[in-house]
Amino acid sequence: MDSRIKQKKTTKTRDLKQTLTNELKDKTILITGGAGSVGSALTKKILEYPVRTVRVLDIDEHALFKLKRLINDSRLRLLLGSILDKDRIEMAGNEVDIVFHTAAIKNIEISEFNPIETVDVNINGTINLIKMSMRDKPLKFINISTDKAVEPSTLYGTTKQMGELLTSWAGEHLHGITKFASIRLGNVIESRGNVFEIWEEEQRMNKPLSVTHPEMARYFFHINEAMEFILGCLPYVERGEIFVPKMKSYRIEELAKRISDKHKTIGLRQGEKLEEVLITSKEKKISQETARMWIIKPYQNGNRKKLKY
Repeated sequence: MDSRIKQKKTTKTRDLKQTLTNELKDKTILITGGAGSVGSALTKKILEYPVRTVRVLDIDEHALFKLKRLINDSRLRLLLGSILDKDRIEMAGNEVDIVFHTAAIKNIEISEFNPIETVDVNINGTINLIKMSMRDKPLKFINISTDKAVEPSTLYGTTKQMGELLTSWAGEHLHGITKFASIRLGNVIESRGNVFEIWEEEQRMNKPLSVTHPEMARYFFHINEAMEFILGCLPYVERGEIFVPKMKSYRIEELAKRISDKHKTIGLRQGEKLEEVLITSKEKKISQETARMWIIKPYQNGNRKKLKY
């Protein structure tokens, strides 16, 4: 029985890889925020396929330099620029086939203290990319979102919720070549600024590990799992869907105990929740459920009016 299950899983993996090979072959890819944690991992993963080029657009010059040293591939194009610069993204998006939009201001504390800049980048930047897609007509536009967009309690979460709504609106109402969708991820363990990075630094300095609250819980998965999920959704993008992976929730304090016996409680940050939600009960009613994800379909079968975030 175990061997049959393993064989079935291997077959599915092989089939998906072939599907993605067909999907990505000879394509030009644009990844905004592509020098960040998720963006750079996505760049590296996509270059495993027979794409024509991968254009990485980022405002961080040093991060682009580091990415070039990490990935030695003639198909990689490093573009320095902001998603707020309409002329720059117009050049970046010229003759692009697939757009992965990962660029955002993500840090909760920084975004709360810099609301105008956060709204500008996370909302207006997304609008700029949708407008670029209207003109340049890529085949697909994938907005990378977060579980903090669900019933948001922070400015960051609210801007990412708006990004989902804008992308779903584009998928329903822009009747051109481009297919739009969002992918809503939980916490990626290897991303920059995550709690594990903070704990590693604290442990190195022989300090107690910072825990915001004993009952706090978060959804986590590894960056390779995130990449597999993002690319695995690509063939199913049609009409403004939101793809949500089924992830496991972990109590932060329990994770800290696996690393060290010394902890300190620092308290919740402004607007921070004890627990995040991947998908609401109302969203589940308008979703297709599979073994590994929910596919929220906010506009299909007249469901738009039923969807309240």
